[in-house]
Amino acid sequence: MKKTIYFISLAMAALFVSCSGTTDDASISFSVPREIVSSVFKSSDSSAQSDYAVKKIKCTLLDKNEKEIDSQTDDIAENTNTVITFSGIPAGTKVSASATIYGSDNENSPEYSLYTGQSGKITVKPGNNTITLKLKKTTTTVVLYNNTSDKTIPALSYATLTSSGLSTPKELLANTNNANNSTEIVDYCFDTSNNLYAIVKQTGANIPYSIKKYEYNGSGYSNTPIIYDCTRDRLNYISHIEAADNDTLYAGGGTDSGATIAKINFTDPNEISQNGTATFTPYDLSIEYSESYSINTFCTDGTNFYIITSSGANGVTDVFLWAYTIQENEFVQVQGKYIHLASTGELAGENDYPLSSYGTSLEYRDLCYINGTLYLLVNDVSTLDVTSRGALCTFTVSDNGIAAGRIDIGYQTTKGSISYTGDPDQSENYQTVTQTSCLGDGKTTFYGPVKFIARKEDELVIADEGYSVTEEPYKSNSSHTQGTVSSKNAVVTFDLNKQTLNFTSLDGEYFENKYSGYFYGSSIQY
Repeated sequence: MKKTIYFISLAMAALFVSCSGTTDDASISFSVPREIVSSVFKSSDSSAQSDYAVKKIKCTLLDKNEKEIDSQTDDIAENTNTVITFSGIPAGTKVSASATIYGSDNENSPEYSLYTGQSGKITVKPGNNTITLKLKKTTTTVVLYNNTSDKTIPALSYATLTSSGLSTPKELLANTNNANNSTEIVDYCFDTSNNLYAIVKQTGANIPYSIKKYEYNGSGYSNTPIIYDCTRDRLNYISHIEAADNDTLYAGGGTDSGATIAKINFTDPNEISQNGTATFTPYDLSIEYSESYSINTFCTDGTNFYIITSSGANGVTDVFLWAYTIQENEFVQVQGKYIHLASTGELAGENDYPLSSYGTSLEYRDLCYINGTLYLLVNDVSTLDVTSRGALCTFTVSDNGIAAGRIDIGYQTTKGSISYTGDPDQSENYQTVTQTSCLGDGKTTFYGPVKFIARKEDELVIADEGYSVTEEPYKSNSSHTQGTVSSKNAVVTFDLNKQTLNFTSLDGEYFENKYSGYFYGSSIQY
């Protein structure tokens, strides 16, 4: 009997297939080496168990038409080799192989695909054969932050996003919210090693701001952060954080002179307080066309800083996207690299401002740079206007400047309406109110994107939050109708290669806001 062995490697190495024997039948065995099993159970730099207690591998043998010949599933045990054998395969058969490693919390919980891959085709023959089977990690570790009043959900947590959904979040920071003490996640970012840095504001504390560093261990984050207390000698407040690399981070904030960006300087924790210190070196920043401005968001490619600012004068608000670099402790505008995004002035409609048509309530939430392209999240969420939508916008950066690309990815343009019982007229007759709405559907259009929540090579991972409205009987009079507002949360991935969106709905409020209330009478009721 011929015997073929497939060695499965997560490192995408060549896999050797050895065949021997003189009969017409072949036996094909899939072998997962011990070191590969170890890498599934543990990260390369941590001895902690990974997130899943039960791990399995499913191997499938396919014929030349990629139809299944046979498949088997076996448990993966730590510190052992896992071998799956298929018998009775005729010599000369052209086959390929696929494999998927699954994880689950226990035997009865849902299984999540962790790694998957498929080989090319080979013809089983005597002697040695070589086949390559690449296993690609299929999960994404996403960071969730809750600034609502719901204390049952952690202020900061992480979960595993798979094609099947989101795993149960694992708490990093508890949510305290009371009259004397509350936790707010101001912002967070990832360095190039995927370590998580979160700015936390704690009201009622002697030092209100701190930066917590959660080290990434390959499958999640350490729940024991390194804490850096933030001094306030140079920044009056902190609003953003951004990493240029593993050693260089920047904060957006305010000084007595106005909004600026500062380099963060970390000192190691001491033995007494167990906390380190974060100090700030602000850079001088002046914005053309404006003496007063605010920073909406910013990012950096390590050399240039891309900054979105809003400035107002005489009742007109202008929004710009700028490129700056640092020279001698001050920001210097990169010549010609800016774009006027929007204006509320009377002439705005006559100019080619790419985002002016989105309305005056548009929020500019998060920005990132990848290979010559800027990706911007904007949202427009208002219960007063019955609007809950947003978009992913792209801008190309070149020697010629910054130019708008697609600015309507996931943007809801289809208007609908909601109907509910209004106030009574003079004859005490209740009228039906019909109000125009524009609400994302959480399937192809955003509810309201707010932040990039994971670092991944070929995808953007986005926190999406907004609300929906459901017409149902009024709670105090079933013959009347109210429009009930419900929070909607989703995690959205954008494939950078295919340029497509994929939505994963979440059950609960995981991000900044909790939307509630109902439309009845003259307006929304809370």
